[in-house]
Amino acid sequence: DGVQVSLGTEANNMHLRQPAVQQTYRDAAKQYGVEVSSLAIGEMNRVPYKSEPKTIGWVSDCIDVQKAMSVKVVLLAFFSKGDLKGDKAGTDEVVRRLKEVAPKAEKAGVILGIESWLSAEEHMDIIQRVGSPAVQVYYDVANSTQMGYDIFKEIRWLGKQKLICEFHMKENGFLLGQGKVDLKQVRAAIDDIGYAGWMQIEGAVPKGATMLDSYVANLKVLRGLFPATA
Repeated sequence: DGVQVSLGTEANNMHLRQPAVQQTYRDAAKQYGVEVSSLAIGEMNRVPYKSEPKTIGWVSDCIDVQKAMSVKVVLLAFFSKGDLKGDKAGTDEVVRRLKEVAPKAEKAGVILGIESWLSAEEHMDIIQRVGSPAVQVYYDVANSTQMGYDIFKEIRWLGKQKLICEFHMKENGFLLGQGKVDLKQVRAAIDDIGYAGWMQIEGAVPKGATMLDSYVANLKVLRGLFPATA
């Protein structure tokens, strides 16, 4: 069991960069018997990596945090103001910035995971241009379904090249197993690529439902689909 932790926000100056804040999370993880499974910089949806200079430091510093907290993956978010779909200039700048920081990530042994509206082919283009094993895809099954991509084909294609660093098990407005994503086929695709890493629950809260009740139900679905003995 684990929890994905945010590096922070612009307002708190990405507070996970502070050793004292890191220790607070370590203590909480130990107290409740969970791991800090991965990190995320969701603030880049509002303050885009493709255009805001301050985000260069965020990503670079996050690598230091990952190393300090023994966390392998960070989710780099590219939605809303940070969307790359159809933005060649923005994508080119992201490639340039990733090429600069990737050697540091490689040396630290960590992964920078891109989550976006892009297709597998578009993600692959970025990865090939950066040219580093430290840059991979953070695959969101609901977002890619919403975009009309063949997620089972994409998972197999990217996964067999070891380019998926982590998954979002997600639905928009439904509990897991009750929406558009065929989780049994997702399980089959994951089996085919031999993935055994973290899967984060995101979204999957029906209208009017509480997050806690929804996540209890979602976790039950995932445990049934991915039993510990399988």
